[in-house]
Amino acid sequence: MTADSMLKNQSENHRSQYDTTLKDLFEQPPQTLLNILIGRRAVELLPVEFASTQKRIPDLVFRMDDGSILHLELQSSSEIMDWRMMMYYSLIRQRYPERDLIQKVLYVGQNAWQPPTTIQERNLSFRYDMVDIRTIDCRELMASPILEENILAVLCRLDQQTETIRAILYRISALPDKTRADALTKLLILSRLRRLETVVKTEAEEMSLTFNVMENDVLRPLFMKAQLDSRLEGRQEGRQEGRQEEAASMILKQMYRKFGSTPDWVTEKVRAASLEQIEVWSDNFVFANSVDEVFAS
Repeated sequence: MTADSMLKNQSENHRSQYDTTLKDLFEQPPQTLLNILIGRRAVELLPVEFASTQKRIPDLVFRMDDGSILHLELQSSSEIMDWRMMMYYSLIRQRYPERDLIQKVLYVGQNAWQPPTTIQERNLSFRYDMVDIRTIDCRELMASPILEENILAVLCRLDQQTETIRAILYRISALPDKTRADALTKLLILSRLRRLETVVKTEAEEMSLTFNVMENDVLRPLFMKAQLDSRLEGRQEGRQEGRQEEAASMILKQMYRKFGSTPDWVTEKVRAASLEQIEVWSDNFVFANSVDEVFAS
């Protein structure tokens, strides 16, 4: 596998994590956010799936309190959306022909993105709306009593990053153990979209009297991965060889702490790998249940 294909797989894995986390947070309609987007409340999340030779499932379709339908696509990367949105428009309208349909793409990615939102042809005119979540003041979602909306606030415009993350963590700390771990995992995953995972880690560690992250089997590898990413990014200067050695030592240390003693072949494989390959493995490590899963391509 080439370095380009490994980096592509890494990017797709990240995207899958973001998409799954975001959809989980939208399982109960985030009323504050929906009110910001279209000024209405959702009554229910509608199960919408269209049969085809290619499976077609829009991200979120809500029935709103005025009877209209909101189709909301959650996008963490810059992709061409115009024809896909038009396809969804046609399919949803056929399912709900009597209802007004509103379409929006909610962009949560890191880089600036201004996609085409219209299609204009001789016999066709179509448009949808795109909203960058960073145009929303995080304080609006932090004012919500719903924790899921508080967690989504980390993606919005943050004038006081540390204070906002600390406030979210305090709310998470009041949850029962299992729910707390799940919420903190979601916060950490989304914080990577804003390169704030190190801030989350630091603030969580300072709250160790409330919960000890490093004693949690789910969260420990996530925070260790965040630490690895931070150290790798912070050492852009210097020789490539030195950076590779440091990355190799760190992932071997992580595997020892999570899986216990590791075979000699693992050490040899990691020591001989490129920095790009080690970064791919470090992403695999987050959700791996065995050494073999770390090295899965």
